[in-house]
Amino acid sequence: MVIDTGEKLKNFLKNKAKKKVLAFLLQPHVLMIIGIFLLILLGVFLLLGIFGTAYDDATVSKNGTEAKEIVTSLNPPILSTNKMEKQFFLPYGIPYAIELYATDWNDTLNKEMIKEITKDLNPIFQYIGDWKTKTVTITYKDGKSYSYTERYYEKLISIVNTYAGIYTFNYVNKEQTTKIDGPDYTEIITVKGLVLTGIDFSQDWTRLDAEIAKYAANSIPVQKILVKGGDVIYPFDGDYQITSPFGGRTDPVKGTNEYHTGVDFGVPLGTEIKAAADGVVVQAGTNGGYGNSVSIEHGGGMETLYGHLSKVLVSVGQKVKQGDIIGLSGSTGKSTGPHLHFEVRKNGQPVNPMTYLSGSSSFSGGVVNYVTELNRTMVLETSESFMENKENVEWLLSGDTSQSDISNDPHQVYNVKPGEVPQELLPVFKKAGSKYDIPWTVLAAIAYRESSFNPYAVGPYLSDFNTSAQGMMQFLPSTFQAFAVDGNNDGVKSVFEPEDAIYTAANYLNYNYRRYMAKGFNSDDALRKAIWDYNHAWWYVDQVMSIADKYAQKYNAQ
Repeated sequence: MVIDTGEKLKNFLKNKAKKKVLAFLLQPHVLMIIGIFLLILLGVFLLLGIFGTAYDDATVSKNGTEAKEIVTSLNPPILSTNKMEKQFFLPYGIPYAIELYATDWNDTLNKEMIKEITKDLNPIFQYIGDWKTKTVTITYKDGKSYSYTERYYEKLISIVNTYAGIYTFNYVNKEQTTKIDGPDYTEIITVKGLVLTGIDFSQDWTRLDAEIAKYAANSIPVQKILVKGGDVIYPFDGDYQITSPFGGRTDPVKGTNEYHTGVDFGVPLGTEIKAAADGVVVQAGTNGGYGNSVSIEHGGGMETLYGHLSKVLVSVGQKVKQGDIIGLSGSTGKSTGPHLHFEVRKNGQPVNPMTYLSGSSSFSGGVVNYVTELNRTMVLETSESFMENKENVEWLLSGDTSQSDISNDPHQVYNVKPGEVPQELLPVFKKAGSKYDIPWTVLAAIAYRESSFNPYAVGPYLSDFNTSAQGMMQFLPSTFQAFAVDGNNDGVKSVFEPEDAIYTAANYLNYNYRRYMAKGFNSDDALRKAIWDYNHAWWYVDQVMSIADKYAQKYNAQ
C-alpha cells in the first residue's frame, strides 16, 4: 500500500485548522459578538421588509400628491371680502398622517378615509357683516373740486374653528384717510368701517383627537373614558354678576370689536373655581389671552373652559367630578381685573354657556377620547414631514420668473410678478427703511420670503408659542405688540395693515441692529445678526440677503 504523504499532511493541517477555528468561535465573547451581529442582521432584514418594500419614498410622494388633491378639492368656499379663509385651510398632511396610522402604513391610499377625515376636520367659519362708507374728494389746482360718497358691504370672518383650536378676530371701527397727489389734483379718500387689528388663538385638540380615536386607535394609544351626563352647574359658589355676555362686544383691553366666545363673571380674586360637570382635563396651564386656564372634555363633543385663573389645581389627563375644585380665579392673560371667563364648546365650536347654566340644555355625557401630547405630536410631526415643500424662491435660484405661479394665486392681494415688489408698497418700504436705517430691499425681501406680500397671511400653528405668526411680515402677536408702529398714522396699530407691519419690522430690525453695533459688530454683520433674530436660521439670512440683492439690481437701489 502506497501512502500519499502530501495528502495525509493536507488532511492533518485541515483538521488542526478546524479545531483552532472551532475553539476560537466557542469562546464566550466571540459567541456574544456573533449573536449581536445576527440580531442586527435580522433587524435590517425586517426593516427592509416592512418599510423598504411596503412603503418607499416613491409611494409616499405619489400618495401624498393624491391626498393633497383630495383635501384641496374639499376646501371650504371663500366668502369673506378679504379672502382670509385660505390662511386656515386644513393642511393635507393631517388627514394623510391619520390615514397612514389607521391603515398600518399600507401602500394603497384609502381615498374615502381621506375624504371623511377632511370633512370632519375642515375649518368652520363664522362671519359678521360691515357696511363701509367711502368718501372721495378731488381738488384740482384751479380750485375746483367735487366729492362723492358710496356705501358698500363687506363680509368678515369673526371666528375660525380649526383642528388645532379657535381663532377669534378683533376689529376696531375706524376712519382711515388716504391722500393721493396727482399731476394737477389732490385726491382724499376716507373710509369708515371695521379694521382688523389682531387675532387671538385658543388651543383645542378636541376635533383632532376625535379623528385619531375614530380611525387610528389601532396604532396610536387612545384612552377611552366614559363620562356621565347631566345638568351643568355654575363653576363657583355664590351669586356673581355677568360682566360681559356671550357674543359681540367691545374688547375691554384693546377697545376692539370682537366675538366674545364665553361669559365673564365678576368673581373676586382667589375664588375657588369648580368643574361644571364630570369630565377629563385636556388642557391646564398657560393658554394665550386666556392666561392660566383649564379645559375639560365631558363626552358627546362638549367641553368647558375656565380662563384667567390665578392658580391651576389640576393636570392634563386627570378625571374630575362635577364640583371638584380645579383652580382659583384671577386676572392672568388678556384681562383688566379679577374675573372668570367661562366657555362652553360643542364639537369645538363656542356656544352660549347660559343655555346650559340656565338648565335649558344639559350634557349628554359619553366617551372622552384622550390622546396624550406625545402621541398627538407624533401625528403632527408625521404630517409636517409630508409637507416639506420647495420654498417660494425658485425665481431667485434659477433667474427664471416664468415658472412661479404666485401672480396667478386668486387670493393674492397685490398683482405682482416674481422678482418684483408691488408698486403700491415701494414707497412704504423706502420710507420705513429710511426712517429706521434699514435697507428697504431687506424689508421687501422679508415681506416676500414671509408671505409673498400677503397682508392677511396667518402662518401655521406654532406649538412652542401656542399661536400663529400674522400679517405680511409674519409677527408673533407678542413681538408685534412690543414693537408696533402706526405706519399709516390712522390711530390704529394693526399687524394686518401693510404700512403698520412694514414699519414695525423696520423698528424691530433697527432695535436688534443697534444692539449688535453696540456689541462691536461691523454694520454688515450687525444687519445679518438682526435678520437672524427675525427667524433664527442662517439659511433664512442668506435667502433674505440674496433676494434683497436681486431687488437692489432691479430697482437700482443703493
